[in-house]
Amino acid sequence: MKQNWTVDFEPVGRRAPAREGQTLLAVAQEAGLSLGAAGVTAPCGGRGLCGRCRVRVAEGLLSPPTEAEKKALSPDELKEGYRLACQAALLGPVKVEIPREAMVGVQKLQVEGLEVEVTPEPPVTRYTIAVEPTTNANPRPLWQQVAEKLAADCNLPDLRIDLELARHTSALAAEGGAVVTVKGREIINGVFGRRSRPALGLAVDLGTTKVAGFLVDLETGATLASQGIMNPQIAYGEDVMARMSYALEGEEQYRRIHQVIIEGLNSLAGQLAEEAGLRPEDIEEAVIVGNTAMHHLLLRLPLQHLARAPYVPAITAPVEIKARDLGLRFSPGAYVYCVPVIAGFVGGDHVAMILGSRLDEADKVTLGLDIGTNTEIVLKYGSQMLSCSCASGPAFEGAHILHGMRAVRGAVQAVRLGDGGREVEWETVGDEEPLGICGSGILDAVAELYRMGVINERGRLNRKHPRVRAPEGAQAEFILVPADQSGTGRDIVITQKDIGEIQLAKAAIASGTKLLLEAAGLKLDDIEEVVVAGAFGTHLRVASAVAIGMFPALPLEVFRQVGNAAGTGARMALLSLTERRRAEAIARRVGYVELMVQPSFQETFLSSLALPERRAG
Repeated sequence: MKQNWTVDFEPVGRRAPAREGQTLLAVAQEAGLSLGAAGVTAPCGGRGLCGRCRVRVAEGLLSPPTEAEKKALSPDELKEGYRLACQAALLGPVKVEIPREAMVGVQKLQVEGLEVEVTPEPPVTRYTIAVEPTTNANPRPLWQQVAEKLAADCNLPDLRIDLELARHTSALAAEGGAVVTVKGREIINGVFGRRSRPALGLAVDLGTTKVAGFLVDLETGATLASQGIMNPQIAYGEDVMARMSYALEGEEQYRRIHQVIIEGLNSLAGQLAEEAGLRPEDIEEAVIVGNTAMHHLLLRLPLQHLARAPYVPAITAPVEIKARDLGLRFSPGAYVYCVPVIAGFVGGDHVAMILGSRLDEADKVTLGLDIGTNTEIVLKYGSQMLSCSCASGPAFEGAHILHGMRAVRGAVQAVRLGDGGREVEWETVGDEEPLGICGSGILDAVAELYRMGVINERGRLNRKHPRVRAPEGAQAEFILVPADQSGTGRDIVITQKDIGEIQLAKAAIASGTKLLLEAAGLKLDDIEEVVVAGAFGTHLRVASAVAIGMFPALPLEVFRQVGNAAGTGARMALLSLTERRRAEAIARRVGYVELMVQPSFQETFLSSLALPERRAG
């Protein structure tokens, strides 16, 4: 019989029950302790491929290091007790420490995007009516009086009442006013005998890595609060394929990965309501946008065909569902509206980005880039729009980079080199000691290394450069931050493999752009505007993206960084039925190009790996 033990996670101070043979990662997941929230992530879904779930064992017995751990960790690190949480199995009670570079506080989350003027036309309407006390002389119950008043005074006959609302209100009417909320032909909320609060709506951009939430007054259109959180599903994999693979392991796994995002959304709604001095129970309508995988995981739709070629969604149409049926704790009859998706890897968040940036109204050839782990690209030309999806990978989130990290305090976010690469200037999030490098930082660094001639057009480091270290039999690495200047006491370096990861990511985006143009019969020079959206797209330096060939070689004034346009689009669809219908029309109108089946895909991708000819200056 397997024994039961405990695992102590420090410095977060959490103790979790565990069984003999479980991995440290599995213990944390079962206990509902998101290692991602604590700073240690499993981008590869716990398969020992990425080396990112590193912890140090302070006390206790674990299984011997696996081959994956020997590859990811140096002999000195193994001697000091470092292990991979996804590989180390319990042989007794254990105390583990999360490295300081992981415990860096709150990520710099991009929440805000464009402010677009929208006339409120919400899907819910409030009515104030008078009711009379229920007595022997007036035996009419509360909801009968409400229905009669709405029919007579507001021309709303034959309304039905949400059953959960009826369960939570008295059958007896008291003297005074009532404020009831109607959606379509249904009464979904009611406030009796007390002052009503604003009609609240919640807009959510449900990203793979980050979740942005906006609490909105549905009658005025004002955004009352906005916040971002990390997507707690990160504990089950940093990319959508890893998460879907986990969910497909069994019903319990699917339930668990669904539950963590529902808990995350409830927590986010609570934080937003608290900031506005209100309650999440006052939310009467919500709109959620996300990529197709996030959409399916939220709604617990079948994943079998989405997770494998030909990557077909279970549904693409818009979805309306009671919030309570998802486990969201809003007002009794509140609904959640999910913007329609376009294809397997082009979801409702891309539709919302197009809506929020008004890209569909562009009167010139416009390229839209929504950059993330999965980058969506749309090309607007004439009356047509074409889109594609590029597997740009999680390198821009700091994954698969040796000293990569998210954009949290201490992350190097900007780099500038001088004197042929001998001098290095860096900027960190929060102006703190460097702990690692985030996506915008690694992009800057590669562009600067190329500008200074430290790497060639194939991305190869010059091993003779004074800041390049090339141990016998090991990969070359550029010393970005020496140990005596870092916050970890170790050199922060950019390895040859790191540069290769950025080349793969930029080649995916460049290939998507070229193939979309090819499908439309256009050339790079035909592009008149480039809209760059998303959290990473907001913080990157456009000049660096152009320098390495990730963005087309166009004048910098052609580029427009719009922030979280998907969040803006979600708010528009929340506030206005007209904008909601427009989003649905966009989803129907956008054509989809599957890059993998294009005859020239392989050749285009391989040619895009090289860095472009250096620009003068």
